[in-house]
Amino acid sequence: MSNSFAASPDYKIMAGVPHAKDTKYVEIYGHRGARSYAPENTLPGYKAGLKIGLNWVDMDIGVTKDGVVVIDHDIWLNPDILSEDGKFWAKSKEEFIKSIPEDKFNKQIEPYLVKNLTFANLQKYEAGILNPNSSYGKYFPDQLSIPGTRIPSLQSVVDYVNKVTDNQVNFNIEIKNDPTHLDWTVSPKEFASKLYKLLKQNNLIHRAEIQSFDWQPLYDLQKLDPKIKTAYLVAADDITRMKSIDLVKSGLWSGGKLLKDYNNSLPQMVKALGGSCYEPEDVALTKADLDEAHRLGLKVAVWTWPEHSGGAFDPKLIDKLISWGIDGILTDDPGRLASLLAARGYPVPKRYDAK
Repeated sequence: MSNSFAASPDYKIMAGVPHAKDTKYVEIYGHRGARSYAPENTLPGYKAGLKIGLNWVDMDIGVTKDGVVVIDHDIWLNPDILSEDGKFWAKSKEEFIKSIPEDKFNKQIEPYLVKNLTFANLQKYEAGILNPNSSYGKYFPDQLSIPGTRIPSLQSVVDYVNKVTDNQVNFNIEIKNDPTHLDWTVSPKEFASKLYKLLKQNNLIHRAEIQSFDWQPLYDLQKLDPKIKTAYLVAADDITRMKSIDLVKSGLWSGGKLLKDYNNSLPQMVKALGGSCYEPEDVALTKADLDEAHRLGLKVAVWTWPEHSGGAFDPKLIDKLISWGIDGILTDDPGRLASLLAARGYPVPKRYDAK
């Protein structure tokens, strides 16, 4: 596979493959595009990320009522980032949730589920302007408003990125479902089937890493094709839950698999279950787990949750992870990460003149 580093032609980006010990580079994943600068999970967001320089474009996917695989982080329409005719349909996501009695939430959320809307329905919503009343917006004060932006299909983004980069930038795709509310999305098996078909049609099996917090669709993908590189996501809170003595709770997001059966080692668990990548929240990764994952042949990439960390980019934490030998970083701020890497003598990705 061709690399996209401007400075070092010997470096090669391989899906699901950790770096050799004697190499010195970090792969940059543009989280949801480059949402520190442009609307998340949109074509303008990917355009911005490619202009800054990325090795991977990152995106979340859902499936519409008419079977279109779309790029959208939320299982139901998020009023923090979506509006219609100049109006946000709720003051904020937080306020909307608070306004509905818990025993009525499932019923009242149904009209807003992506699963219950056609692709044409989704195109009615503006996706290029942050809701000024939302707490979400405070994490991205530099995000540019781009009126007229719409929720894209996965196929349209694949076509765009491949055209602009001549197939040199790869795809990090996250399946968004919730095992506590399986009726809110298509089934894990249908997610796997639809995504696999798209990967095959676009020759992306070796240029994609597929993530999920719910590990069941990853198992289903691996059954369809063991060559697919799967990435097992874990938040800091998940690690606590997986150690619970309540076996239903501890195995809920891992398809019933229990951490205790794998020596309480997440890297061992991911490896045994067929994963290629271990992807914990950045604040949750330990040097011991990173080293163990590498010994097992797992690639390790981390991600930031601003609502947990308090910000989109923590330079001290990122610097520590780089010194440890992290393989990749999913970041909302690829520009700042590239600058940090360049200052430390690391190569940075090629920039593309995205039109």
